[in-house]
Amino acid sequence: MLYKIVREANGTKTYLKHSNSTSDMLFRNETEATDLMQKLNAQTKSEIQWSVQACID
Repeated sequence: MLYKIVREANGTKTYLKHSNSTSDMLFRNETEATDLMQKLNAQTKSEIQWSVQACID
């Protein structure tokens, strides 16, 4: 299974992208996605937090 990092604001989902790309960042391992998501949330001052979502694409 693949995983994405996502956040939702005002009903709009935003997926974490690769640098300088329009491609969503995909993870094969939920633990790796969770580790990055926690780092992102620790560095952001926004109330809107990132979360990990399983891909069904």
